[in-house]
Amino acid sequence: MYLEEINLKFIEPCTTGGSKIKIRADLSRDICEIFPYLNSNIKSAMYNKKGQTITFKVEQKVVTFFAKEVAITKLLDETDAYEMMDYVKGIVNEVYEDKDNIKPSDEMKKLPSPIEIYKNLPKLNCKACGEMTCMAFASKLLSGEKSIKACRPLYQDSNIDKLEKLEVSILLLGYEI
Repeated sequence: MYLEEINLKFIEPCTTGGSKIKIRADLSRDICEIFPYLNSNIKSAMYNKKGQTITFKVEQKVVTFFAKEVAITKLLDETDAYEMMDYVKGIVNEVYEDKDNIKPSDEMKKLPSPIEIYKNLPKLNCKACGEMTCMAFASKLLSGEKSIKACRPLYQDSNIDKLEKLEVSILLLGYEI
């Protein structure tokens, strides 16, 4: 078995509110060497070779592997967290066992454009984030220079759907929320 265990470090509420949670867990070993195989095997994966992350969705949940950690968001409860940790451990081990039959890929799939990010912003140009326009904020969000948390209007109840879509995009890019 390649990955022996995943140990939960912490659980906290998702930033979008509601009853969902997010977790961080330690991996029993560095798994960077199989990221290119996971990238080939998981069609929805976003692999960031330079940042050493790979992110993908499992239903509504977002999983991000780092070298020796995993972060999982949009979990229902602690039981769901443990089930997802077992599930992703299984994925890692299955891919490792089958790696001789998988052509590794370092390809980074198409990133969202600033326009795609902008479409999910409130478009108020309120400058609360420190940028002159929401389009400027979208560009900085995409490059990792700004955090989604800087856009306070996103956290209003009327924008929760937009926030959830943006969080998925940000996580798929390998950035922290």
